[in-house]
Amino acid sequence: MTRQDSNKHKTNETISIIANRLKNPIAIIKGYLEALASGDCGEINLKQKEYLNDALFNTKEMSKMLDNILDISLIDTGVYGLDKKQVSLEDISSQVLFGFYQWAQAANCKIVFQKGKDIPLVLTDPLKIKKVIENLISNAIKYNSGQGMIEVSLISKAKRDVIFSCKDNGIGIDQKDYKKIFTKFYRSDKAIEIDPAGAGLSLYISKAIIQLSGGKIWFSKNKKKGMTFSFSLPAVRQKK
Repeated sequence: MTRQDSNKHKTNETISIIANRLKNPIAIIKGYLEALASGDCGEINLKQKEYLNDALFNTKEMSKMLDNILDISLIDTGVYGLDKKQVSLEDISSQVLFGFYQWAQAANCKIVFQKGKDIPLVLTDPLKIKKVIENLISNAIKYNSGQGMIEVSLISKAKRDVIFSCKDNGIGIDQKDYKKIFTKFYRSDKAIEIDPAGAGLSLYISKAIIQLSGGKIWFSKNKKKGMTFSFSLPAVRQKK
C-alpha cells in the first residue's frame, strides 16, 4: 500500500467512525421530534407543528446523508459487502412505489408501473437493491417538471437478465455532464437549483451496488424530454 493509499484509508476510516457515532444521537433527536409533532407530549398549535415537521424532515435528510457517507467510506476502502439472497425485483419495486405515490401526487407527478410476465428472481442484497430503486425513483420525482410522468418498467430478457428502468420527463442532464453522472458529488446546475441540499452520492452508491450484484447500470436521454435510468441483474437460473 502506498503512502497515498494509506492516508486515504485512514481518512475513510475516520469518516466511518464519525458517521457511526453521529447516527445514534440523530436517531434520538428524530424520535423526540416525531413524538412532539404527533402530539404525544401535549397539544401543539399549527405553527409549532409546521416548525416541528420541517425540523423532522431535515433530520431525516441528515440521517440519509450519514448513511450515504458511511456507504461511500466502505465502497472506497473495498469492504462494502452485500448480503445476497434470491429476491423478487417485482415485489421490491412495488413496495418502493407504494411508499412514493403520496409524494409523487404532491409533486404533481403520475407514476405508471409496467411489468412483464414471469419475472425471474435475482441474487442481490434486498435492502441495498431497494435503496437503488428508491434513489432512481426519488430522483425522477424530485427533478420532474410540472404535470410530470414517471414510467417504471420491469422486464426479463430471455430469462437471463432482469431489467429495471425509470423514465421521466423532467429537467434532463446536459450532454457535457454525461461522464460525471456516476461520480461522487456530481450535481448538475439544474439539480442544484431545484435541491440545493443534495450531496450527489446516490448514483455513485447505486452503481457500486449494481456492480457488486454482477449487473450493469446506465442511462439514456429521452427523445422529447427527460432521462431514463436503467439497471440489469442476472436472473437466478431455475433448477430443472
